[in-house]
Amino acid sequence: MASIFERLGFNFDTNKFGDAQYLTPQAKAYLNAAPIELSQWQQDDIANGDVVLTKYYKNPLANDCNLLIANTTAIIDFIQTHEFDSDSGSANDTLLITAQNLANELGYFASHTDNVSGVNVMTSNTDTIPSLDSASSIGNFLLRVVSVSDKIQNTTPLLGSMTSLFVGPEINSNVYVVNSNLTTLNNSDNGMGVSNVTQSQVLTINTNLETLNTFIHYRRTSDWEFFTNATSIVLDTVTVSTFNNLGNTQTYLINNLIGTETLKNNLANTSNNMVI
Repeated sequence: MASIFERLGFNFDTNKFGDAQYLTPQAKAYLNAAPIELSQWQQDDIANGDVVLTKYYKNPLANDCNLLIANTTAIIDFIQTHEFDSDSGSANDTLLITAQNLANELGYFASHTDNVSGVNVMTSNTDTIPSLDSASSIGNFLLRVVSVSDKIQNTTPLLGSMTSLFVGPEINSNVYVVNSNLTTLNNSDNGMGVSNVTQSQVLTINTNLETLNTFIHYRRTSDWEFFTNATSIVLDTVTVSTFNNLGNTQTYLINNLIGTETLKNNLANTSNNMVI
């Protein structure tokens, strides 16, 4: 069985390090007193280079998102490759735009749920777009804040940036709706590249796609807005918390040089206890 040290590929004669290779007794004592907690399966995964997030996390909406993307793309392809009877009028043009918008939004939604489920590691926009790690970290701190300010002691601060993970039933029901819409279009094909779908059918399909688009856009952007607001509140809390338990020098500077009257009055009229 491979070991973590073997993975390093070390290939040097340690005797050439001389005395530099030896740790002090204090360093060894520290290693023994505060070891990193690694169970055997964790050590094995590290040693084998098999630490992949998708091995540990899954996006519970991935399959439905993939089906929705595939069916929406098929609807787009159908519209672009078929002529429509005059009865449908310009409704098919509107449907094409709606389907294209939905395809884009489904991509954003799938990416968002990958982020907050831990499947994807974000490397940019980490201050404005939530991931599992960032939402959990900010949420834990936020929970401590609102527990004091609003007496809220539930998981809302932690889950408020990942509500999209909890709409599986709604997403799944739309899989059947969009698939039914695609079936309607396919059944309207006369075999010669012409669709006899009616205007009423086109309008119904368009409404269905718009409804889904609105729903997933709202859930995704609500998660993002919650995370932005939570981050702002946490940063504000950190800022005002610096005025807790002030030392003599800080107190002197505030009272005599740098403090505004607002701050001095606030400090004078409160017990200056820690907020969190």
